[in-house]
Amino acid sequence: MTIEFSCSHCNKVLKTSDDKAGRRAKCPQCGEPILVPPADTSDPSAPVDDGFEGIDQLDLKTPVPEEHSFLAERPVREEDSFLAAAQMDCPMCGESIPANSKRCQHCGETLQKGEWVPRKIKVGEVYSRTWEVYKANLGSIIGIHIIAYLLYVVGAIAVFMVLGAIGFAGALIIGQADQGLIIAGVVLLYIIAILLIYSVVFYLMLGVLRYLLKVVRNEYPGMGEIFSGGPFLGRMILCSIVFILAYTVGLVALIIPGLIIAFMFWPYAYLLIDRDLPGIDAFTESRKITNGNKLSMFLIYLIMTGVSMVPYGLMAAMLASLEQAGGQASALGFLVLLGFMAFFYVLLIPFSMVLGTVSYAEMTYQ
Repeated sequence: MTIEFSCSHCNKVLKTSDDKAGRRAKCPQCGEPILVPPADTSDPSAPVDDGFEGIDQLDLKTPVPEEHSFLAERPVREEDSFLAAAQMDCPMCGESIPANSKRCQHCGETLQKGEWVPRKIKVGEVYSRTWEVYKANLGSIIGIHIIAYLLYVVGAIAVFMVLGAIGFAGALIIGQADQGLIIAGVVLLYIIAILLIYSVVFYLMLGVLRYLLKVVRNEYPGMGEIFSGGPFLGRMILCSIVFILAYTVGLVALIIPGLIIAFMFWPYAYLLIDRDLPGIDAFTESRKITNGNKLSMFLIYLIMTGVSMVPYGLMAAMLASLEQAGGQASALGFLVLLGFMAFFYVLLIPFSMVLGTVSYAEMTYQ
């Protein structure tokens, strides 16, 4: 049986076989996404609402004179159907789309010869969207960062207490053993402490990034999202070690290579939590999405660095004036200055995290 209907955008008459009912495709004339309507209806007397406004609905069960029937032709062959073109999976959302598509009609991804291409971001648009997201979710964004900081403090204290107890017990057992053995034990415990503390940092960072990414997408996450980084923690640690080593080597090599590496691969953490990629794929995809965007990211973070330096300029000016005041006024002024800086960074650090999240979202059409 043939299904014949009109495109709801350009009114082009389309025909396909009835086994394509319910499928989504692009109109071959205008390229807009359309839905193939069902071949029949359950109630012949009632109009069918299939999303195509202004198109007459016909009951395929009611006999129609042959000369007036739009189904008079033989069923459309598969090779003649507008749905016969080869299909491919969108590399972003996984939905089936025509192989020659330049844009996914499901998630909006821009495609080029079947490959995903990043959006070229603009500095002003990134800052504008960041401010809107930050302003609309100020309490929750600052709250998630404060919770993460408190959890970090608790975790760090717990690590030092446990390892300190282990070290103390080991010292009692070893007693007056070889001095070199004691030093080796202390170094080993220090390395373990560093690894555990950074594991806590990365775990909480992944949770905060997942929370912010959902906020940017208007998904309204809960504070419990901060504990969602577990599945990505191992990859995050390994990727961060590789990233830091590459960045350090780049800085030693005349600084500029280090900056290029930083702005080329920085989104790896977002790709881990957003697409659940293996570590090496996270770096590969980072290189793709930052292609053509490295200069914009440099300008974005150059502006952010300049803003973050404002308190230091104020502190220098204020300290110069406090030296002349002397006494209690000097001490009180210094405390006020420290309070101002703390307040400034309580607002600034969450903003910079949202800035990075919005930058990633803009590059990936989210």
